[in-house]
This record gives sequence, C-alpha cells and structure tokens, in this order.
Amino acid sequence: MNVVIAAGGTAGHVNPAVAVARALPLESISFIGTERGPEAAIVPEAGFALDPIDIAGFDRARPARLPLVGVKAVSAIFAARRLLAARSADVVVGMGGYVSLPVALAARSSSIPVVLHEQNIVLGLAHKVSKPFARHLAVSFEETLSSAGPRGVFTGNPVLPEIADFDRTSARASGYDRFGLDPGKRTVLVFGGSLGARTLNRAAPELARRWRDRDDLQVLHISGRSTSSRVEPEVDPAPGYHRVEYTTHMADVYAVADLGICRGGATTVAELAAVGLPSVIVPYPHHRDRQQERHAEVLVRAGAAVMVRDLDATPDKLGEMVEGLSEDARLGEMAVAARSLARPDAAIRVAELIRAAV
Repeated sequence: MNVVIAAGGTAGHVNPAVAVARALPLESISFIGTERGPEAAIVPEAGFALDPIDIAGFDRARPARLPLVGVKAVSAIFAARRLLAARSADVVVGMGGYVSLPVALAARSSSIPVVLHEQNIVLGLAHKVSKPFARHLAVSFEETLSSAGPRGVFTGNPVLPEIADFDRTSARASGYDRFGLDPGKRTVLVFGGSLGARTLNRAAPELARRWRDRDDLQVLHISGRSTSSRVEPEVDPAPGYHRVEYTTHMADVYAVADLGICRGGATTVAELAAVGLPSVIVPYPHHRDRQQERHAEVLVRAGAAVMVRDLDATPDKLGEMVEGLSEDARLGEMAVAARSLARPDAAIRVAELIRAAV
C-alpha cells in the first residue's frame, strides 16, 4: 500500500505524522510538505521521502496577500495531483495545517481515499473543508468529536515511539550527560515548542538567576529556532542554567525533567501526558479560538498542570509557582494525573483507520 502523508508548518504537525508513518512499517510511505518548514529536516532524518510543494498559509493580519495565497493554493493542488500520481498513492493522510488542504483536495479530485488527523482541540480550516469527503477524521481530544461529524474517531494524538514507550530510568543518565546537568538537582524544563516562545525565553535565564544560590534546582532551557523569540546573550549567565536552541532527543529531555514550563500546543500536551511530566502551562495568547488554553484546561481539570496567562507569566510569578510545587507532594500526584491522560497507542489507532480506508 502506498501512503502519502501531508504535513508541515510546525513540528506539532510533523512529529505526529512521523509517528503514524512509523506505525505503518510494512507500507510504502512518502510525505508532501514544504522546503522551508520543519518537515524539510524532520522527515528525511526520520528516513522518509519528502516531495515539496510551494504553498503558504493565510495571515489574517495581511489580507492584501490573499490573492497571492489563492494562486499558490490552486497551483499546489495541481502539483499535489502530479505527486500523488507519481507515487501511485492508495491513500492520503492529512495531518492539518496549510500543507494538508491542497493535498486532500488533489486526492479528492483523483478519487483517492482521504484520512484526516486533527491534533488540536479545535478543527483547523483545512479539516473543516476536507471533512465532508474524508473516510475518517481522527481527533486527539474527546471534546472535538462533536465538531468532527459522523466519521470522527477519538484516537489521541500520536507521539513518537521513543516518547510513547518512554522509560525515564533508562534514559535519565544519558540525558544528564547530554545536557551537562547535575543529577543531584531537580530540573525545571522551560520550552516553547520548536519555534520557541518569547515570554518563556525571557523568563528562563531570570529563573536561573533567582535560584543561583539554591542547591536543589536547575534550568534546562530549549529556546527554539525562531528569530522572533531569540534569547539575548547573557552578560552574567547563572550557574545551573543550561540552554540549547533545539534538540531531536526529546526522550532524554523528558527523562531529566521534574517539572515543565511550556506552551500548550497539542503535541506538547500529548507528550506531557505520555511521559507523566507535571507542568506549568503558559498558553500562546493570540489564537482566536484559544486552542492552547483549551488544551491546557484538559490537563488542569485532571490535576496534571497549572495554567498561567502569558500576561502574568513573569519570572517572579513562575518562580513562586515552581517553588510552591517543588516543596509539597503535588509533583508526584500531578505526574500520575498526567499519565492517566496518555494515549500511547494513538499512532497505531490512526494506522488502523488508514488501512481500513483503502
């Protein structure tokens, strides 16, 4: 069976797609994405072929660019049709985002079955358009089923096998060594996704300074690749502060982390649950549908996380929250609550839907 997966734009779309691909070991898998998104690196590194198309998302703040985006979208549909024919596609899997829509429409026009997976709690535009002709629409949150329609299936959000089969004990030693951490201290992980988050990047060095005289806390900061969230050079770097821009070794990261301070992206939330990591979630504040806030609320209701508005996420506020959580028994209880939300078989369940669609 020839499976073509459309995914791109952010690692939050691409990593679940790679997880699904790995759950189909006996099938021929290829991807369609862009040459400038994270898929350009992640997909080949995972061992899969990537066929690029030229497509861009629509920025509502720049309506004058809509005609150009429309022209690119039409061109992308025809390019996707040619790629699907060249790959003799038996089924197309749309993982959401602006890459997914033209490929799903190309599959529809070529009578190729389409399976969709939505990572977020709110359906994105691509899936709203594509769901009437999709064989199945898999969703990551039960709350999404009401808008998914009669073909909606709750699978959970696929995470990479090394996260789904996470073993903290076996990965912990290599994680301490990889990131230069002190095994005798609790590690506060600060990260804002693959592109980073300005609020968290400003807070992380300040948290390390706050704790510079403590012998029980250290900061592992993953700052991300985006220039808009770049960390300024530190004049006085604090001891116990360890920063990397980006890493593909997230199992090692989670193994050494005792508490996370992070955004509330769908893939981040799924990984927090899979590894049982207590968290302080600072949702991205500019989504119109408040999707990250709603993701975070799922963890908060379960007792797995606490949530802080981006506006309130000062270093002092975050520091007080971390210190309070670290000094009582809540971290253990939060870890158990997080694991109760895990769906480690999500990739396998999506793979079953793909096989059933053909």
